[in-house]
Amino acid sequence: MKRAERSLQEDLRELAELRASLTRRDVLKSGAAAVATFGMLDALLAACTPANGPSSASTSKTPKDPLVVAVEGDIDTFDPAFTVGSKPAQTTIQNTFDQPTQYKHQDKTVAGVNFTGVDTEAIDGMLAESFEVKGNQAIFTLREGLTYSDGTPITAPVIEEGYRRVFASQGISYFLLSMAAVPDASHVKALDDRRLAINMDASNLLLMKNNTMHNTSAIDIKDVKAHATATDAWATDYFKKHLAPGNGPFMLDEYVPGDRIVLKANPNYYGTKPKLAKVIQKIIPDASERELLIKRGEVDMIMVPPVQDLNSLKQDSGLQVLTFPNPRNLFLEMNNKMPPFDKKAARQAVSYAVPYDSILKDVFHGYAQKNRSIIGNGMPSSDFSTWNYNTDLKKAADMLASAGFAGGQGAPPITLSVRADWQEAERAAVLIQSNLKKIGLNVSIQKVAFAPFNEQEQGRKLHMWIDEWLSWVNDPWYHMSWNVSSDSPTNYVSYNNPQVDALVKKWTLSLDVQGRIQGSKDAQKLVIDDAPHAFLVGPNWNVVLRKNVKGYVYYNDELNRYAYMYKE
Repeated sequence: MKRAERSLQEDLRELAELRASLTRRDVLKSGAAAVATFGMLDALLAACTPANGPSSASTSKTPKDPLVVAVEGDIDTFDPAFTVGSKPAQTTIQNTFDQPTQYKHQDKTVAGVNFTGVDTEAIDGMLAESFEVKGNQAIFTLREGLTYSDGTPITAPVIEEGYRRVFASQGISYFLLSMAAVPDASHVKALDDRRLAINMDASNLLLMKNNTMHNTSAIDIKDVKAHATATDAWATDYFKKHLAPGNGPFMLDEYVPGDRIVLKANPNYYGTKPKLAKVIQKIIPDASERELLIKRGEVDMIMVPPVQDLNSLKQDSGLQVLTFPNPRNLFLEMNNKMPPFDKKAARQAVSYAVPYDSILKDVFHGYAQKNRSIIGNGMPSSDFSTWNYNTDLKKAADMLASAGFAGGQGAPPITLSVRADWQEAERAAVLIQSNLKKIGLNVSIQKVAFAPFNEQEQGRKLHMWIDEWLSWVNDPWYHMSWNVSSDSPTNYVSYNNPQVDALVKKWTLSLDVQGRIQGSKDAQKLVIDDAPHAFLVGPNWNVVLRKNVKGYVYYNDELNRYAYMYKE
């Protein structure tokens, strides 16, 4: 490299490091000034980076095997029945446990993007070689010769015990099953060694879809008994920190908390053997560091890349940027039991104050869709017609006054929590904080590490926070059952509207397709009016891979299936 070129590269690196430094330390302290600085640095970097030259292509430094993936966070639990907040945990479980069924692959085009995805209306066998639904009963016939990775046979009675554990331990997936009219373990019976029957209280459209998820994976009962205690009959404490022998294409090879999660191919796998011998998931919470690692060629793939850098990453001929529009909701969530958000007018005031257009344009840079309802774009029955919270600070101030907090007087201080190093959430928080200050609300931004954020959210201890939700079943009543039903374990805002509950109860199990769509629109209108959340945007799912990484399939749960992936 010539001296002049080396100098330019050093200058660019310093600019990039300054921008990353601001992202990590200064944005929450400096507010609008920091946001302006981001814009200037991005413009300067774009102007200085050569369109063609050494900086436009990076070279992989990783061998052909293993696949090295930089993931955004650590494990929250290794227990399939309880995982809900950590994608690295869910991805690990999904690759080490198979379910009775799965979705079929399908070539798709969504919002002009072509990709290999799945058909969420087409179910295929996985552990089950066949299945049949008649009336209120689904019967799964398991493949012959199935075993866990330690060689233990998998039989229908073993799977039955796995379902019994889900209900008895009150794992998060018990709600998944009860939603589909399977309220307790007595509804799941082994008919013989290979046939498992699941009986529904009412036939419905959800059971088969809900059973494609890793949350219903069965841990071998012998392993449960081996680690049970007098106070923990289902070994939930043990499996929070230890992964049971699974039955998927990979096995856990090594786990170093805070550093890496290593998977190796399962030699006893019944299906097509993975092309990769090993997958190393490196835990890198800082998005800028993940980006730097893939640009240096030190990893093959990064999760949750910085959105503001995706356009520049596309210019690197050594990389591929994949983006997938989907029905995801990015929420500003308000705890409906904590003042001032226990008053609907206060929540509506916040909804009027949010700078939606700025968040869409300046935070997501075109890698998101508008979202104006609890049911997002791309999900049947999505209806934005009753949303009326266009940014209007005068209306926001008026609503705040009607809630009894004119000019913010009498309103308690508000803590707005975001996951640490989630750059888009941090930037959106700064913009929201600025507008809420204009109507008199005192908002402080709190960055919380990945695991404690999940714990506090699930414990309903947060005041106001930014998070997202993508339903793994593309069905409005599945989605509302999780998010706005008062008895849902993931209704973290503690929203409660008896009319919405009645609609959920009426339509979730209904086979009346048109009635379900109209009922969903009725429920969306009620939720929009109550404003338990503010709907910020519908972010795309983005992944950056090196050019030699092939076989990525987009699933609607957004969990990597490493069995299909390989490196050229």
